[in-house]
Amino acid sequence: MIRRNLVILLTALCLGLAAAGLAASGASAATKPNFVVIQTDDQPNNEFDRRFRDLYDNWRQIMPKTMALMRDKGITFTQYMTPFPLCAPSRATLLSGRYTQNHGVVRIGGTRGGWRAYQANPIMHENLPVWLQRAGYRTLHFGKFMNNYGGADDPAETEVPPGWDRWVSDATDNSTREFYGYRQNIDGQITERLGWPYYDQFGGRDPYGCPRLGLDICHYHTDSMSIQAEAAIREAGDQPFYLQIDYHTPHGDSRPPIGPEPAPRHYDTALRTPGPRPAGFNERDITDKPKYLQDADAAAPLTGNEVKQIDTEYRKSIEALRSVDDGVGGIIKALRESGRLANTYVIFTSDNGFFTGQHRISRGKLLPYEPALRVPFVIRGPGIKPRTKSYEPVANQDVAPTIVKLAGAKAALSIDGRSMKPFWLDPKRRSRRPILLSSYQQITRLIPGDYPDDEDQTAGTGARRKDASASVKSPDQNYVGIRLGPYKYIRYENGESELYVLRDDPAELENRAADPRYRRIIKYLDAQLEVLRGCKGQSCRNWAPRWPQPPS
Repeated sequence: MIRRNLVILLTALCLGLAAAGLAASGASAATKPNFVVIQTDDQPNNEFDRRFRDLYDNWRQIMPKTMALMRDKGITFTQYMTPFPLCAPSRATLLSGRYTQNHGVVRIGGTRGGWRAYQANPIMHENLPVWLQRAGYRTLHFGKFMNNYGGADDPAETEVPPGWDRWVSDATDNSTREFYGYRQNIDGQITERLGWPYYDQFGGRDPYGCPRLGLDICHYHTDSMSIQAEAAIREAGDQPFYLQIDYHTPHGDSRPPIGPEPAPRHYDTALRTPGPRPAGFNERDITDKPKYLQDADAAAPLTGNEVKQIDTEYRKSIEALRSVDDGVGGIIKALRESGRLANTYVIFTSDNGFFTGQHRISRGKLLPYEPALRVPFVIRGPGIKPRTKSYEPVANQDVAPTIVKLAGAKAALSIDGRSMKPFWLDPKRRSRRPILLSSYQQITRLIPGDYPDDEDQTAGTGARRKDASASVKSPDQNYVGIRLGPYKYIRYENGESELYVLRDDPAELENRAADPRYRRIIKYLDAQLEVLRGCKGQSCRNWAPRWPQPPS
């Protein structure tokens, strides 16, 4: 009898352990992390963690919810950059984990840019959301996608790119610069115009109480994207998800007044804020800069009207970003109230930066200077220690491999970037991995093995921030460069070059390329750049030999 009872007990114990094992296995599968990527448009670092002066002369954080819920709850990668500082090439890099030379979206328009180039290259069918779908994830996208998606205004784009289970995007390229009166592609169906398309500084905006009055009467683009993303999080089932929300802000509006269109509740709240005066603003001496910045149009210091324009646009950007900050708060709240926050990685970043007067450049991006390259990057999630910083140089080709590895997914194309996880597990960790900088805005021989004979030179030039491009003060240039150790080295296709020791000169005021004391350093960087600009996959991640130290 005792023996029989012992057998029964052992059998029950074994069954219990087996059940526990199955439960643990099921729990493990069910606890795959979720991901939320929040990406703004043209947001430089000086429009992120700074303060503004309100109408009562109080200094307040531009993005207080983002500071409290993202920066203070996660890690800031202080040296994060977008190596090709232009909308479509940068966004294609984030989705593919590849440098521009390898994913093929080298401009914002024409056959080699934007949506047309995305469709014509392998990353159309092999990209981050596709890989996550195969790993069992539900994928959701809200907001801006590629430039020229849908053409200028008609016909609207009905195609949903591969990889997305839920698709809410601007149906035309013009929609990416309209805060009201835009149309959306929602899972392949085109909406009517949302909001009054002829709004201006005199009217046509949402009621002041939006979005608390309800989505059906609130169409301000940023709020619309936030509300739909929050609803998708609350309605998510047990399936792990990847959600990407791409705001227009602080990109310029297609209508006056200058700058982006703030939400009604934030309009004119930053009127008392002084204009930005970053290091290198209206640089006194630019004789060490390339000739394209010293031509007859650009050599003169900024005029009073140009400075006033910079200041106005800066204030409007701050006001518009406050609605993005509300969106960040709402997304985190939705994750918390749905019980998903503890198992979700949330990333906040931008597609590229923007000039606000540095080196006498009144506006634009594209050029290889820090204001265009460097953008915010903070991430919170499981295993990330709050209020930490990493000073390791990282870039947007590192986002996809980071998420792929955390999700247990597999990339079907070679990836040029690497996971950032080791650098939040040990924020003091450093490497000698170089980062390639580039811009191919005209027919170029800088891409190894690629000598296009097309007539497409669509760089998207123009004089206003509204057109997602550079201004006359930030002209199109073909170049390749390298960011490695304390150095940034740039070679232009016209033969000019720049060398900065960022450790000692973060504002890039002293170009050392013509200094004979730096010949050994330039020889070293030239050799590393030749390896890097032809890299693919692992060869993009290889460490460089130790760099020579700057002369004392």
